[in-house]
Amino acid sequence: MRSVVDWFDKQLEDTELMMLFAFLLIVFVLLGLFGSVLAPALVAIGLAYVLDGIVSLLVSCKMPRILAVILVGTGALLAVMFAMLAIVPVLSDQIGLLVSKIPQYVQLLKDTVHDLQQRYPTGLNADYLQQAIASGAEKVQEWGGLILSKSLSSIPNMIALGIYVFLVPVLVFFLLKDKQRIQSWAQQFLPKKRTLLTRVWGELDVQMGNYIRGRFWESSMVGLVMWVVYVLMGHEYALLLAVLTGISVWIPFVGAAVVTIPVVLLSYFQWGWTDMAMYSLLAYAIIQLIDANIVIPWLFSEVVNLHPIAIIVAVLVFGSLWGVVGVFFAIPLAALVQSVLVIIAERTKQSALEG
Repeated sequence: MRSVVDWFDKQLEDTELMMLFAFLLIVFVLLGLFGSVLAPALVAIGLAYVLDGIVSLLVSCKMPRILAVILVGTGALLAVMFAMLAIVPVLSDQIGLLVSKIPQYVQLLKDTVHDLQQRYPTGLNADYLQQAIASGAEKVQEWGGLILSKSLSSIPNMIALGIYVFLVPVLVFFLLKDKQRIQSWAQQFLPKKRTLLTRVWGELDVQMGNYIRGRFWESSMVGLVMWVVYVLMGHEYALLLAVLTGISVWIPFVGAAVVTIPVVLLSYFQWGWTDMAMYSLLAYAIIQLIDANIVIPWLFSEVVNLHPIAIIVAVLVFGSLWGVVGVFFAIPLAALVQSVLVIIAERTKQSALEG
């Protein structure tokens, strides 16, 4: 116990380390208390990281930054408008189709379980499976109906949507345009002796930028390929599964495992145990293998290499703290924690050598 107290006493003597802890504590408290209020700003920061790579590329080609920001911002707005007008209606139709066919699919699953029970009477607990199927069907129907009924049907949702539609593009524009000015303005509130803060911020900035840009392009590519392949195969839920697969890449390991369930079930519901269903599952497996072995190493070569256990724990911890935002930013936050732990280890080793 005494050694622990001595260790804390040594850390408290390290002024820079204490400033770093205080700064991180303030940031986490602000996110915890005002996360929902700051959501538009967080979304804008994420989009700014995505677009800043393109802006920097244009600036490196001798284009004025303001012109690069205007061109990239206009292109992004057009892409969002296309998504709203072309993708969202089709996605809503497919969700509605899925909800309307839930009773039919439930009956199909019950018949399948009954057939399996007839073939393997001692190997299956039919009552448990029937209850699980009924419970799962109720949840899916409840969630699907909630999505359809709450999408744009209430005034609060319209107000929130209006805030995002207006504020987020404005915030993104100024974050891109005045990036250096904003950083210089923020630095005047920091202490002059801020070596550790500068180091941590530099590492976090690189990791956050690489991660968000990489995940965005990975999500877009995987979702697009999934949609094209399933459309060519005639899958009636091609866009829905493509969107789910694209979103799943933001949640390492867990996302792919969860999305595999609807891919298998919806393919089975449409084609049964046929060659076409097997081909659709094979295509999904190939897409996941290409993503894991080619796309991810290519896009994330500069991201800190975290152990899979650390990634899963980060997803669980930050997801429980801040919901969807915490899940999406779990890896950069884990990289931040790792950076701080490395600094503590370095300082401890240095203190031991000096002592």
